[in-house]
Amino acid sequence: MTRYIFKSNAPLSLLLFFLVFACGQDGGPPGDSARTAPDAAADAVAKPLPPDAAPPEEQVYRYQNYEPSNLDISMTVYESGQSEFLFERLTMLDHNNDLIPGAAERWESSPDGKTWTLYLRPGAKWSDGTPVTAHDFAYTYRRLLDPGSGNVYAFFYYDIKGAKAHNQRRLASIDSVGIRTLDDRTLVIETEKACAYLPYILQFPTSSPVPRWQVEKYGKQWTEQDKCVSNSAFQLETWEQGRRMTFTLNPHYNGPNRAYLRRIVRRFTGPVGATSTAGGSGIAAFENDEIDLIQVTSPAELDRIKKDPVLSKQLWAYDGFSTNYIFFRTGQPPFNDVRVRQAIAHAIDQETIANVVLKALVIPAYTMLPPHFPGYAGDRYKEYQTFDLPNARRLLAEAGYPDGKRFPRVEMWTPDAAAESAIGQAAQVVQQQLREGLGIQIDLRNVQGNTYIQRMYEWEIPMSLGGFGYDFPDPQSLLGVVWRSQPKGFTRHDWTNPQFDEMIDRGTGELDPQKRMGFYTEADRILAADVGGAFLWHGLAHELRKPYVKGIKQDRWGNYPFRGNNMTYCDLYIGKKAQE
Repeated sequence: MTRYIFKSNAPLSLLLFFLVFACGQDGGPPGDSARTAPDAAADAVAKPLPPDAAPPEEQVYRYQNYEPSNLDISMTVYESGQSEFLFERLTMLDHNNDLIPGAAERWESSPDGKTWTLYLRPGAKWSDGTPVTAHDFAYTYRRLLDPGSGNVYAFFYYDIKGAKAHNQRRLASIDSVGIRTLDDRTLVIETEKACAYLPYILQFPTSSPVPRWQVEKYGKQWTEQDKCVSNSAFQLETWEQGRRMTFTLNPHYNGPNRAYLRRIVRRFTGPVGATSTAGGSGIAAFENDEIDLIQVTSPAELDRIKKDPVLSKQLWAYDGFSTNYIFFRTGQPPFNDVRVRQAIAHAIDQETIANVVLKALVIPAYTMLPPHFPGYAGDRYKEYQTFDLPNARRLLAEAGYPDGKRFPRVEMWTPDAAAESAIGQAAQVVQQQLREGLGIQIDLRNVQGNTYIQRMYEWEIPMSLGGFGYDFPDPQSLLGVVWRSQPKGFTRHDWTNPQFDEMIDRGTGELDPQKRMGFYTEADRILAADVGGAFLWHGLAHELRKPYVKGIKQDRWGNYPFRGNNMTYCDLYIGKKAQE
């Protein structure tokens, strides 16, 4: 399955390439089976291995992904992602998606929620031995907001005072932006308005710090081998162009997020955007013991795996925290009539799409917020979009289109989705259900990804099946970022609802967690009732994991998520083969 989930002004399909690990068993390409020799320095900075772990020299993890153009994640996340474990942000997320200390040992907000003070951990050092200071983070954030940088994620920081105006060249001086240091260990960030979710922004990969002295000395080449300096438990060891890069332990790391691993190997599948793999690909590579972990994204493959007596025991699932939905150009007929949108929402059978067509790779959705996500209201709002064909036909008739008569022929766009992909298959089913249930004709149009995004932000797409995955575990990410009304060019959809906007704005500024969730829950209800989007499914992550992949922790919901963040790599280790 190829699934496109858009989070920003640029395509995030690049962020959906699959992390797959290999532990260096037989079958890898030459050189990939090498083990580290005993290293006293590594032992000094690594976490003590659990009793069921393989020896230190076997603590080597491998995964496959595209070859990044660089590792400057704060500036070019789409070209440099999937090695986020190299940098420790001020705040981090644990296996429950709860905030934990990173480079900052603690943080606090002013009573009005507009000033955040972060206190860095004493004695922290970069991998070259240079102290990590608050000035490094101030430089990083100012750099990524530079209007000349072309940073596609600069908008992510617009809550900071003056950030939007500076990035859009309406405020010349960076010194007017609300980022300052009080001393080497204290960073102060001021926001335009109360911003309760700011610590979540600071944990996102684009908030990774950069070493100013290396950037100023080497420019865009600062992340190359022998030039790259990092501040997490890991450091770049080698970069073999066209083949692989390796990471080892940072001998200067003294923080709370130490690792068991001695080495990580990233084998390249090709340049940025490539999906093929050397030495085998996909499920076949996993079955051939060439890799240790792979995401399952095809409904057909998932169905086969569940029936396989061996693979079914190695299958894991957890919350994907994404939502796929149909959106409309609500500023023009026929979708400016809420009854038309409601009719379409009630005419689509989410259960059939999720469980039959997509083989339970996903779960049915009736609101934007998925299960186990902050602010989720359970089934309380299911009635607004549940499959109800008689009600759908009544609503369409009330809107002036009985049995679909006089309803204009409309295109439903999909973002670069193959016919056999989840979106491609679902689009065909939706087309059929609307034709048979309501008598309306929807034509499918598949559009190249970049063109799709551009036209979406210009509000030129009449109707589309797309989706969105969370950037941070707060309702603002799935509700405010996507649906809060903005001028054309600054938001995906033209749907607007004043009551929804009010709930989002109140949630943004409310520091009391319980009250905040109440505002966002109500916003989710309004969105479902007014059918800003017709919701179809929430994503689940499915993975095949070898039995010797250890250390993935159980979350509060009973799942064992592998989210690919720093904490995942700090917790993972290779178990003894006898422990499989």
